[in-house]
Amino acid sequence: MFDIGFAELTLIFIIGLVVLGPERLPKVARTLGQWVGRARSTFNHLKNELEREAVTQDMRERMEKQMREMGLDEDSIREARESLLSPEQIAKARSPRDKQADPGDDRENPQEPPRHE
Repeated sequence: MFDIGFAELTLIFIIGLVVLGPERLPKVARTLGQWVGRARSTFNHLKNELEREAVTQDMRERMEKQMREMGLDEDSIREARESLLSPEQIAKARSPRDKQADPGDDRENPQEPPRHE
């Protein structure tokens, strides 16, 4: 972020020592360090958010391109989704015959466990 070498840090320390004095310099340095830490944290968080947003936007553009190539649009996808039955509709649509034993089941009583021969 900032390229500050040893010579620059020494000069800043000497100026701070002369201006602030030895009593207040540690407290000011601690406070300044906290501010710099918060600024770096905020900067890194912002940078990560922007990177994630760029990736998301790129993926969205790729998906839309693929959908166009396949001849799909939002309306056709919405219609297909609405035509699917919900689990509740599927449960209601099952007939009592579906709930009975399979026709290939050779057990005399369907409540018995299956026989293994």
